[in-house]
Amino acid sequence: MGKSFLRNKVLFSAIALPMFVLTSQVAIAEECRVQLHNNSSFKIREVRMSHVGKDSWGKNLVDDIDDKTVWQGQSVNLEFEDNENQCEYDMKIVDEHHKKEQHRINICNGSDFEITDD
Repeated sequence: MGKSFLRNKVLFSAIALPMFVLTSQVAIAEECRVQLHNNSSFKIREVRMSHVGKDSWGKNLVDDIDDKTVWQGQSVNLEFEDNENQCEYDMKIVDEHHKKEQHRINICNGSDFEITDD
């Protein structure tokens, strides 16, 4: 009986520990949201986020929208994951003519961001 109990305890530990580690890693990532208002005269084809000072950009958040476009006058909610829990991000906008703009945003002070022609 003692050997059986010990074997079951070891088996439980072998299963539970990886589940705890996996759950802990998933809980670290935070879902961030930005509401983007396109008050410009152009269509937006790409929106990518990056931590300030980093050279790499995240995935195109516009790909998650039904028609893959943020139209003039349209407002959309964009979601992305953040593993570092930062407030400031660089946002890259690419329009229908492949013109690129970069903006520094702070999502801790509110998540609304407006794109205009100015």
